[in-house]
Amino acid sequence: MSTLQKMSSQELLPVAEFLKNTLVSEIPKEREPFFLKEGIEPGVAFKMMADQWVRACPVQNKDGTEIVGTLDLRDAAKYLVEVYKGGVAGGRSPSSARRKGSLVAQHPEWKEGAGGISTLASKRPFVTVPPDATVFDVAAALASGSHIVGVEGGPPETAGLSHVITQGMLFKFCEPKIVDLKIVIDTVMTAPVISVKTTDPAIKAFEVMTQKGISAIAVVDASDGSIVHNTSTSDVKMLFTGDDSEEMQLMGSIEDFLVKLRSTNARAKTKIPVTTAQKGDTLGAVLRKMSKTGYHHTWVVNQNRAPAGVLSLTDVFKKLSGGEGKEKCCIL
Repeated sequence: MSTLQKMSSQELLPVAEFLKNTLVSEIPKEREPFFLKEGIEPGVAFKMMADQWVRACPVQNKDGTEIVGTLDLRDAAKYLVEVYKGGVAGGRSPSSARRKGSLVAQHPEWKEGAGGISTLASKRPFVTVPPDATVFDVAAALASGSHIVGVEGGPPETAGLSHVITQGMLFKFCEPKIVDLKIVIDTVMTAPVISVKTTDPAIKAFEVMTQKGISAIAVVDASDGSIVHNTSTSDVKMLFTGDDSEEMQLMGSIEDFLVKLRSTNARAKTKIPVTTAQKGDTLGAVLRKMSKTGYHHTWVVNQNRAPAGVLSLTDVFKKLSGGEGKEKCCIL
């Protein structure tokens, strides 16, 4: 182990102790669980998620007694790509098809007869922890790629689920303990970065996210490779709100698409287009920036502003949990 790694480990010890000695019941409940039922059509389900402003949610069976899995906005990106391709191939208006959901219903994977959203949800197991679990257990579960973790102990009508904890909720709870960490982000970030050019079609960005199973992608200048924009599954979510979505042209450039999207959506307008950091920045400094912007990731750039890595909340939870604590998780 290098000197830098030893320093990082020593600095994390107090944080790890806090996580292991704090029960999940101490994390404030921000909202009641939001469920989807397996009989709902995909387009309707994603519209409901957009209206609730959630990135992921558990899916119940039709009688509400069991949770069959998780529906995630990464699935919405796939939905968007499938519908748009179907519209273009069929010579119909992709924007109209997306609004009505008519084309997607004819695709085998999306047919209600083939399982509908339950087919998708079953591919993303819903992770739960018992009421006596620690915050460390939750961090370990969120580090595995889940955007939400359920806490057991609820009534039968919610399939025994008390409430859910999101990545954002856990970050907010742990923030006072981690925003002064001196660990260099170069040791925490994920690299290399997956990106698209500003001149690439918007649909390509969502297609790449679907293929790679990621929730965000860097948009770089076509000439010098510097980062210009960030796009994520949150942008997909905005397409389902109905706010001028019919005017969005996914075959146009991703840059034009994002400029249009953020000029017509009130929530998007309040966000900084992209947040960046340097490899030598401390984890605490970057986390303070993420807290202010509300983003779940920050792009790490070189001196020419070309993205060299990305720091996400998933990376942070991986560092804090060290791959431990999964014995208390239950995968449904």
